[in-house]
Amino acid sequence: MTKKRIENYSDQCRNAFTLAEVLITLSVIGIVAALTIPSMIENHNNKAWATAKDLWDKKLVEATRQMNIDGVMTGVANSTEDYMNYFKKYVKVIKTCENDKLENCYAPKFVQTGDKETEVEVSSLTTASKLGQKEWGTNTMGFVIADGTTVVMAYNPNCNSVDPFSAEGQNGQVSCMSMLIDVNGKKGPNRVGDDIQLKNATISTCDMKFQDKCIAASDIYPITPINTCDGSADLEWDDRGSTNRYCTNNYWAGGKKACAANDMRVPTMQELADVATYIYRQEDTPIGRVEKRDNLVVDSTRVSQLNWSINEYYWSSEPYDSSYAYRRRYNPDSSYSDQRSMSYWAFRVRCFGN
Repeated sequence: MTKKRIENYSDQCRNAFTLAEVLITLSVIGIVAALTIPSMIENHNNKAWATAKDLWDKKLVEATRQMNIDGVMTGVANSTEDYMNYFKKYVKVIKTCENDKLENCYAPKFVQTGDKETEVEVSSLTTASKLGQKEWGTNTMGFVIADGTTVVMAYNPNCNSVDPFSAEGQNGQVSCMSMLIDVNGKKGPNRVGDDIQLKNATISTCDMKFQDKCIAASDIYPITPINTCDGSADLEWDDRGSTNRYCTNNYWAGGKKACAANDMRVPTMQELADVATYIYRQEDTPIGRVEKRDNLVVDSTRVSQLNWSINEYYWSSEPYDSSYAYRRRYNPDSSYSDQRSMSYWAFRVRCFGN
């Protein structure tokens, strides 16, 4: 190799990057990308979700405005299922799901945000009450529209008709519906405030916590009795039927039906005993299912916390025989069984969930 060629080769080597310099540069680029790309993706997603929510709102207002003009927004449907027959003529619905199959239209779970994030099973949102509309008395339905948006909806059959040419009428009648809307379909993050929006809806997973159970915040009292005679539509609430001679005045079954309307249930005897254990601070020696203990001192703070009535009787879910069911008094008497028609005592029901 000539001297001139050696000098040129040496000059080229002096102008190149070393392997260490290349690795350091790539590391810096990687760190910068790791810090900035997630933020860029999040900003892009937020803008996309906001745009999709805005488009859905416009579609919904236009659909309900036209339904109002056509006279099919109110007064023609008694349930969400009936209403959907009209609604899907104004919105391009490609799939519907009954309230016991909501997960076929919607993500199985989503995150409810707030003071504390809670994971919610969409299969639990079977009634309007689960969307915060306890007075509507309707079931929910799920549906998917053409752009992939998924919705769980309940309809209010008692919403008022308005003048279709008034300002309210021109803005649609969105208040007739309660909705959980996911503009991202079943894809993540399935989180309220991100790809999920609530419209006229609140997701309350629990009124009050007792141990690992949800319980209603107040008692059902007075209880409206129902007819559980053979042939009655309410026979499911007391399968003893007409063998119960008080079947036409069944307060116990009325309490069961009232709890079920809120997707809850009447507690077992053991659960009522657990409440007694708690309010009398008997955790070291828990009170048994049908046990009575005298000379106990109530913890007024715990009673207030549960909003419990310690001098009243509470029905359990357990029948004693064809005419009687168990109940418990909290003063702190043990369980008794009483006729399912009992109303002249202050019998109450506190609904439990899971």
